[in-house]
Amino acid sequence: MADLKKGEKQLVSWFLSPMSLLLLSLLIICILLSLPLIIPIGPMYWDTYIYLDAAQRIKLGQIPAVDFQTPVGALEYYQFYWLQALFPEGQPTLLAQWSVLITAAPLMAAILVILDKDNRKIAMAIVIPFLIFALCPMNTQSFHSYPGVSGFGIYNRHTSLLLYVLTCALIFLPRGRALAIIAALAMLALFFTKITGFLAGGLIGLFALLAGRFLLRHLLLAVVVFITVLAGFELNHNMVSAYIASIINLVGLNKGLLASRFLTVFSIKLDVILAASMLIIFLLWLDWREHLKRREEHKSTSPFDRDWLWVGVILAAGTFLETQNTGSQEFIFIWPVLVAVLRKTTVLNEKFRLITYCLVAVTAIPTMTKVVHGTLRFIAVAPFYDAAPVTEVKTMGLVSTRTDIMERALIMEDHYIHNVEPYRQLAEVKQLPSWRFYAELDYQMYWLVSVDQAVKAIKQFETTNNIHLNSLMNLDFTDPFPWILDRDSTRYIQIGADPFRTVTKLTPLVEASVRATDGVLRPTCPITTARLDLQGIYANALADRMVIKLNDCWDLLLKPELKSQIQ
Repeated sequence: MADLKKGEKQLVSWFLSPMSLLLLSLLIICILLSLPLIIPIGPMYWDTYIYLDAAQRIKLGQIPAVDFQTPVGALEYYQFYWLQALFPEGQPTLLAQWSVLITAAPLMAAILVILDKDNRKIAMAIVIPFLIFALCPMNTQSFHSYPGVSGFGIYNRHTSLLLYVLTCALIFLPRGRALAIIAALAMLALFFTKITGFLAGGLIGLFALLAGRFLLRHLLLAVVVFITVLAGFELNHNMVSAYIASIINLVGLNKGLLASRFLTVFSIKLDVILAASMLIIFLLWLDWREHLKRREEHKSTSPFDRDWLWVGVILAAGTFLETQNTGSQEFIFIWPVLVAVLRKTTVLNEKFRLITYCLVAVTAIPTMTKVVHGTLRFIAVAPFYDAAPVTEVKTMGLVSTRTDIMERALIMEDHYIHNVEPYRQLAEVKQLPSWRFYAELDYQMYWLVSVDQAVKAIKQFETTNNIHLNSLMNLDFTDPFPWILDRDSTRYIQIGADPFRTVTKLTPLVEASVRATDGVLRPTCPITTARLDLQGIYANALADRMVIKLNDCWDLLLKPELKSQIQ
C-alpha cells in the first residue's frame, strides 16, 4: 500500500513538473497544426510566404545560401520544411512560428531535467515564459489598430527565444559538460538562424566566461562541439562559407547610420530599457552596500559575477540585436536574469525587497503583456472575421479579415486597373501609395486574392496552349508560385526580394538562371517602386521575352524557346 501511494505521488509530481508542461504544450501544438485553422491576417503578412518559397526550394534539393540567397540562416527554412512535411495542412504562419521548437524545445528540456532535480520553482519560472513566448505568434510592436497575426519578424522572434534558452543555461546550470554542450548547441542554432543573434549570444557567453561560469576544459569542449558541427555543414557544398559570404553581401547593402538605429530601439523599447536601467543602478547600489554578499549557488570568486552586470550585459546584447531587427519579442531573454535576481531577495530587508520586486516587474511585464494581449485579441475576433475568398493557393488561404476590410480589398483591383498612371508616377518618384502601404490589411488580403487569380490564369493559359511551365519566378517581394503549382524555382536569386536591402546587381550566374526560367510573372496592380526596380535589375535577362497578358493585373514573360508553342 505504501509503495502504491508513493507511486501515485511520483505520478502526480511528474504531471505537475516543468517537463510535463513542456510536453503538453508540444502536444497541443501538434493538434493545432493538424487543423485547418484560419487566423486574422496582419501587417506585412506576406513575409510568411518566404518560408513557403524556401520550403519548395529545399524540396527540390536546393541548399540555402548555396543555390538561393536568404535574408537569414538556413535553419529557419529547414525547420519549417520539416514541420510542414509532418503537418501539410497546417496554417503557414503557425508552422513558421512553432518550427523553432524543433531546436529550442530539446535544449530547454535538457535544462529542465537538470534544474528540476534541485529547484522545481526555478524550472517552472523559466519554462512558463518560454512557452508563452514560443506559442504566441505576435511581436511587441503594433503596426495596425485592428488585431491580426504578426506574419513578419518571425525569425527575429526565433532569435530571441534561442537567446532565452542560452541565457537560462548560462545562469542556472552548474558548471560542467552539460552546460558546455547546451551552450554550444544554442550558439549553433543562433548562428544558423540569424547572425546578429549569434553575435548577441557571443557577448553574453563572453561575459559568462568572465563571470566564471566555465572551466577551461568545458570551454574547450564547447568550442570543439561548435567547430565540429560547422565543419560538417561546410562539407555540404560549402554551406557555411556561402552563408558567411551572403551575410557580408547583405551588410554591404544595408549600410546606415548606427546612431539612428540605436535611437529607434530606445524610442520603441523605452519602457523596458528605462526600467532595466533603474534596476541596474539599484542593484549596483545594493552591491556596493554589500547587501548581496550571500550567494545561494553558482558561487564564484569572479568580480564579474554580479547581478547588475548580468542585467547590463543582457540589456546591451538586446539593444545591439534590435538595432539590426525590426520587430520581434524584444529583450525576452532578460527574464532568466530577473528570476536569478528575485531568488536572492531573501537576504534583503522588506523595503529593499519591495523595490526589487517593483523594478523586476516593470522590466518584465510590458513585453509579456503586449505579446499575450495581441494573441488574445486575434483569438477573440477570429470566429467573426471573413475567410479569404480563394481556392487555388493551398494553405495560404487560411487567413481572414474584417468584413469592411475584405470589401475594400475586393474592390481595389478595379481601382488599380483604372488608375495605372497615378501609381506609376508615385513609383517613379520613390513613393508608395501610402506611407504604411504594406502594413495595410486590405493590401495584404488583396495581394493574396490577386495571387489566387494569377494561379487560375496560369492554369487556363497552360490548358489553352497545351503547355507546361516547368519553372516560375515572380518579380515581387515574395514568390509562392512554385510552391503553389509545384514547379521549379529560379536558382541563385534572393528570396524575400527587396531591391533596397537584399537584391544585388545582376550577375552572369543569376542572369543565366533567370534566362532559363520558363515563365516570369510581372504584377502590375499597383505599380510600385520595388516592382519597377526589380524589373530594372533583371531587365537584361528578360529583354527578349514574349509578354502574355494573363489578366489585367498579371503579365507572363515567356521564355523565347517556348514562343513556338503558343497557339
